[in-house]
Amino acid sequence: LPATTGTILDTNSALVSSKLTGALPAISGANLTGIASGGLTLISTLSTSGATSYSTGTISFTGYKLVQIWTDIVTHNGSGGNQRLQMTTNGGSASQLGNGDIPAVDTVMSQTTFDLSNGSFLSMMRVNPTISGLPATFTGGAKNPGFTTSTTSIVFNWSAGATFDGGTIKIYGLK
Repeated sequence: LPATTGTILDTNSALVSSKLTGALPAISGANLTGIASGGLTLISTLSTSGATSYSTGTISFTGYKLVQIWTDIVTHNGSGGNQRLQMTTNGGSASQLGNGDIPAVDTVMSQTTFDLSNGSFLSMMRVNPTISGLPATFTGGAKNPGFTTSTTSIVFNWSAGATFDGGTIKIYGLK
């Protein structure tokens, strides 16, 4: 027994956290409760340069509540004039991201969020004109392109067939 006054702990005792001092051993979090899980999971990344379309290939949104598509400085070569950035899910009809015609000299940065539980969505697009004055912002979109948990592929292209010159498209899921 210890040579000091105190309480000896046994299997029926509670350990008071305020009494813990010094270096503590590593603990597993496997049995912790009340901890929120989730966060965004990167599902697909497309580097867009040199082709007229890009596909995610086979993907699955099973178990996800939201899907977010981010475009980062996506550009086109200007073939065919102004373009609209489009996406097609599961081989269906093309839907545009945002609602503006994008000249070749501009870059597109956007975030589109799809709620898989009810089909609602929000698309925000910022176009950075490198020649003209102030940046333009577009919101909304032509229609919800039918994202569901059974979406299996997404293809991105420009409305008049231009070639992507650069940028990145990332697709995230939130469980």
